[in-house]
Amino acid sequence: MKTKKLVFLFCILFSMLATNALAYDFAVKNSDGVMIYYNYNSNKTAVYVTYKSGYVNETDNGYSGSVAIPKEITYNNKTLKVTGIGEHAFQVCQGLTSIKIPNSVTCIDESAFEDCIKLTSITIPNSVKSIGDRAFIGCTSLKSVTIPNSVTTIGVYAFQSCGSLKSVTIPNSVKTIGEYAFSLCKNLTSVAIPNSVKSIEYATFWGCSKLTSVTIPNSVKGIGVFAFSECGSLKSVNIPNSVTTIGEGAFDDCGSLASVTIPNSVTTIGDGAFDDCRSLTSITIPGSVKNIGMYAFEGCTNLKKIVSKIAKPFAIETNTFLDETYSKATLYVPKGIAAKYKATDSWKVFKNILEEGSGTTTGIDDIETIAENKVGKYIENGKIMIVKNGKKYNLNGQAE
Repeated sequence: MKTKKLVFLFCILFSMLATNALAYDFAVKNSDGVMIYYNYNSNKTAVYVTYKSGYVNETDNGYSGSVAIPKEITYNNKTLKVTGIGEHAFQVCQGLTSIKIPNSVTCIDESAFEDCIKLTSITIPNSVKSIGDRAFIGCTSLKSVTIPNSVTTIGVYAFQSCGSLKSVTIPNSVKTIGEYAFSLCKNLTSVAIPNSVKSIEYATFWGCSKLTSVTIPNSVKGIGVFAFSECGSLKSVNIPNSVTTIGEGAFDDCGSLASVTIPNSVTTIGDGAFDDCRSLTSITIPGSVKNIGMYAFEGCTNLKKIVSKIAKPFAIETNTFLDETYSKATLYVPKGIAAKYKATDSWKVFKNILEEGSGTTTGIDDIETIAENKVGKYIENGKIMIVKNGKKYNLNGQAE
């Protein structure tokens, strides 16, 4: 614990020094002849990389091509270890294409590589303990990154808008992934969250429009606000039974989401949690749920079947579901308590409320199947219908 605290304080110290520094302390060329700029740490026993100017140049911060940071440097006849990449060290280095970080470095600080738009590759050594806030934000050409199993913290906005990033490996050492960390990574297709992470924070994967699969481990207790909002290619998600809260807008506008498993551990489904999940045809609400927010399933235009396992129904807002859902979908409730649902706001708005095990269901998604004009018996609006020769008939043989 003491070591982790020292590393954390060390990185904070770097940040403070970099913020207050008016210029670099000195510069030394690396083995390739590239001039690299350094600041001392507080007791001048080690150094960290800083930027050239006394301020961060918003146009270009100087470095270009491939840069190798040395493990140690000699200055004034004294050998000093390079132990950090300070705030803004390579920010807006528009010509930087690759960087090699030595295994003496323990932290990559805030905005260290922000807006390095030509950076395509980076090797992070297994000495690094933390990746700071905004460390790689806007690195639009970065295609892949392997985070070593020494890293415990990925900061806020760390990889936001890395539009070329297709895959990322997050090791089991990572305990915290900051808000917006991978948001707007529009080419990220899959991600596995390690079982060391306990919470998926605010908008962590918001706007990852090509994300098709995600693995959420059973260490996660909460899915944060807008965590997977606008992940339009996400088709299915299995929420583990460790999760107690699905935050506001967590899966908002996931238009391809056709299947979701909500476990019996969830107590809260936040406002707009599944709003605009247009491919969702059925949903099961477990009996553990105590609160369902406004607009939770609003915009789910194809929702035909809702199974509620809640034994003691509580009032919900009328805008929890679409108006057409109340009129067209079938609500299945536990046996013997349909009357309670019919007396509870706004469950009572459902026109079709059936008790599970009542023998009135075939297990077929009724309206969609009928629309395909397949011969057979189906349920529509709570009534058994027969489809034959493209027409619908009731049990008395009368055409509908």
